[in-house]
Amino acid sequence: MRLALEKYKITTEKVADQRAMLDQLKLTIDTKQANVDFTLEKVKEERKINLEEEERNRKLQKANTALKAKLEFIETRYDYTSSAKSMSVQDFKELIESNLNVNGTLSGFTLDLQKL
Repeated sequence: MRLALEKYKITTEKVADQRAMLDQLKLTIDTKQANVDFTLEKVKEERKINLEEEERNRKLQKANTALKAKLEFIETRYDYTSSAKSMSVQDFKELIESNLNVNGTLSGFTLDLQKL
């Protein structure tokens, strides 16, 4: 009986130690899980920002490509050897319209650059 009582005491002490260890491990796991949850939320937000920036970059690249094509078109049509007198009024209107379009597009682009 005495031996059984001693075994019971030792077993009870071990169970108490294991419970304390289990509680400590649960606390550690909860702390680490909270850290993981916070990090996952941060990653989710950063991915959203990344997608928005990629879309913005794509739009700016399209605008840049369009403006380069316009510039190339103007440079190929404009005759640097001729004088302005040989150009028609329509040529000036197209040039003004093109310049206004380029200026309007670039003003948005420069505003976007200033935001960075």
